[in-house]
Amino acid sequence: MFILSAEFVMTYVCVLFCDSYYFRGDTASYKDYLNPAYFQDLAYTIDLLQSTVAGSKYPDLATWIGETSDAWHSGTANVSDRFVSGFL
Repeated sequence: MFILSAEFVMTYVCVLFCDSYYFRGDTASYKDYLNPAYFQDLAYTIDLLQSTVAGSKYPDLATWIGETSDAWHSGTANVSDRFVSGFL
């Protein structure tokens, strides 16, 4: 985390975004892709992002989800490149 000056924010920052992934792909199995419990974190992430901005000095700052996918670390071989990953 880093702190930006108010002048920098007002001049250069127009949106705060986050990326959202659910689990590490190179250690996951196909069962992880079919488990709905993993995918409940997105709502929490969105709420946290919005509440953080709302409680900041810049409550009108736009919030975006920049990228969302099931797994980070290049996905899971023979799983995330197949239809089973379409569950999300």
